[in-house]
Amino acid sequence: MRMLSASCGSVVLACTLMASASAQTRAAADAADPLRRCAIARDSAEPADRFALRCAERFVVEQGYTEVPGLTDTTLIVPEGIEWSSSKAAWRSQRHGSLEPRAVGVCTDPKDYPYTVVFRYRKARGARGVTLDTAFGSLRMQHRDFRLDAVEKRLYGCRPFTTRNSTVRHAAA
Repeated sequence: MRMLSASCGSVVLACTLMASASAQTRAAADAADPLRRCAIARDSAEPADRFALRCAERFVVEQGYTEVPGLTDTTLIVPEGIEWSSSKAAWRSQRHGSLEPRAVGVCTDPKDYPYTVVFRYRKARGARGVTLDTAFGSLRMQHRDFRLDAVEKRLYGCRPFTTRNSTVRHAAA
């Protein structure tokens, strides 16, 4: 029995280490991927959360999540974890029109991904978040519904963006 317990403990430890290494590998790969970096310039006096917002808004437009035509060059479309099709054109088609182009809020967290920019679904209740790292890279759509009330009630470091100039700039390649 003692040997079985030690063996199970080793298996659990190995699985934990593999999961940890996998997460680190994905984060490192995202950070190194030029398609997941914000390609716009930051204004010198621009607050970090506002820049994160502009980066995420451009990302959702270019990656085809809005009604606005996104990138036409499919080599610039990045995969997301929920997409099972091997065709980038299919990804773009499935994404099209799912989100509003303007973010409703931003959440800041000093941990792994300090910025989550929140977008409303276009035709349903709810929202999704785009995460960014401290270097405004690792742009990734989070494929779990985001709680809009967290933004509205200013929970978990979230706050709404209510008045601002339009930040969406359409860029078709």
